[in-house]
Amino acid sequence: MALLNYNRSILTNEAYTSAVVLDGFDQLILQFGLFVSQSTNFVELLTSVGWIVTNVNPLEPDQPIIALTILQDGLVVASINQESIEDGADTPLENLSTFQAVLTNVAAGHHVYQLFARNLQTSQGTITLIGPANISGKVIS
Repeated sequence: MALLNYNRSILTNEAYTSAVVLDGFDQLILQFGLFVSQSTNFVELLTSVGWIVTNVNPLEPDQPIIALTILQDGLVVASINQESIEDGADTPLENLSTFQAVLTNVAAGHHVYQLFARNLQTSQGTITLIGPANISGKVIS
């Protein structure tokens, strides 16, 4: 195996250094380009997003859910939904979502990768991206 290419997009590598409030619609958070030189490959994508929840609704269900979606050239290639931690004495509720996606035999050429985020349950609380927030991709043959 050989590393053929690498790229990344970084909003911030530190907690509490950004404040992107999510609503119920997909919001573009990060994007980058990645060149794939040969069609026999693996493309590994890794993303981490730190977020907090405030204004939690006391009625069940009481945790908002963040949706993170990765697109390749406008098509969904990976996604997760993560519920916030349980409501407790600590406010705000601090969360970190990290996930990896592995794509196989991506077509040769330049590709655009985008990370979108949204709050699936806006009535249950406010989700704010606070950092870290980054995504990286590498092409391996």
